[in-house]
Amino acid sequence: MLNSCKEVEDDARGLASLVSLLGVLDLRVRRFLVRGWLQVVSQSSARVNEATYERSVMAQRKRYRFFIPLLACLLMGAGAVSQTHEEIASRTGLDPDLFAELSSSVDGAEVKVFAVFVTERTFTSKISSALQDWLLPYVGRNALYVNPTVKDVVSSFPFLPTDVTVEQEGRPAFVPEASDWVEITTGFLVGSLRVNPAGATYGSGSEGILVMGDRIDSTRPFTLVYRDARARFEIAQPPAAVAVPGGREPVTVPPVASVTDLGDALGTGDFSSTAVASLLQVDPALVGTITVKSHTEELRLVLVRLEAAIRESALEPLLLLSLEPLIGKGAVMVWALSSTGAAFTPFDLYIQQSGTNYVFFSESSFVELVPGFVHARRVDRGEIEAGIVLLPSGVRPDLPFDVRYGPAGITFPNVPPQ
Repeated sequence: MLNSCKEVEDDARGLASLVSLLGVLDLRVRRFLVRGWLQVVSQSSARVNEATYERSVMAQRKRYRFFIPLLACLLMGAGAVSQTHEEIASRTGLDPDLFAELSSSVDGAEVKVFAVFVTERTFTSKISSALQDWLLPYVGRNALYVNPTVKDVVSSFPFLPTDVTVEQEGRPAFVPEASDWVEITTGFLVGSLRVNPAGATYGSGSEGILVMGDRIDSTRPFTLVYRDARARFEIAQPPAAVAVPGGREPVTVPPVASVTDLGDALGTGDFSSTAVASLLQVDPALVGTITVKSHTEELRLVLVRLEAAIRESALEPLLLLSLEPLIGKGAVMVWALSSTGAAFTPFDLYIQQSGTNYVFFSESSFVELVPGFVHARRVDRGEIEAGIVLLPSGVRPDLPFDVRYGPAGITFPNVPPQ
């Protein structure tokens, strides 16, 4: 059964590869192609007992909601807070400014709370892959991972998220409501606990995510308060960040409605940059792919640097004609697609070069290939959002630079002059 399930997953990856290679399609054409793909996948799925496969998927999701440990190597319930801050940082790989520990007495019993600020740096630590899936959608949203634990094995405990407050000088105290929390452990909001996966010796706990949004300014210190316990966060900021002004003149590119038949791409689930470059017949140095996964969604990005060599690629002629004004002018084409449907906005893209992050705030930093790309907030299942990112004037295209989306990214090497 596992092998058959893998075959279905490979077919799903094939959808993403196919759509990414089809160029920018008219909406009706895209829907027609997706329907065709679904027929193929349904034939593959016939090899699997559908009820059994569905049960396996649901069981996996339930496991994700059953007290995922922050770190298998360290956070064994109440033991985490008994260590020094430096010891926890050393064993977890978390930067010391990203986490805090609190302890308070509730009805005569001690509850210890471990909190982690969710940023790109969080994912360079030793957190489990399952927890990464949960946290990834909350990068850039001023979110805190919150893990209360108690020494005893109990199914519930009067830890209530309503007892949590966030304070910051110059702002009113933020008292979260239920809608500001995301449950990782089912019942987190009502005090439900689970036995620590490391064993009953380590007590029990639960997990949730507090999404603070614009209620705090993470560039300034703030304090997490739980009952009578307080912990100060002072998140270190990147060495440099440049807001890219809308300095370029708006560029108009005609929408592209036609498509080259690349149906053979349906047979491959390889979404590596090398595989995509081969199928597009583009120099691998000009192509990158990014996959961003959460516990329920997967977003795939294809990035193609617009340099002279793409004129000899397998890209559809009408698309190349549309791209011609920007070839060699410091631009990267972006296709966003998903086999599940996923959150996406081009404003979460940023450029990194020589220690400086270039973030986008102006619509004139983008060119639409599909109408609505600039204002996209989500890419629907089987659809594609496509546009072009114009490199900021501060970026030197003759030197290597990164294009990043949240914590993930790819590096474009320097391209010799044509």
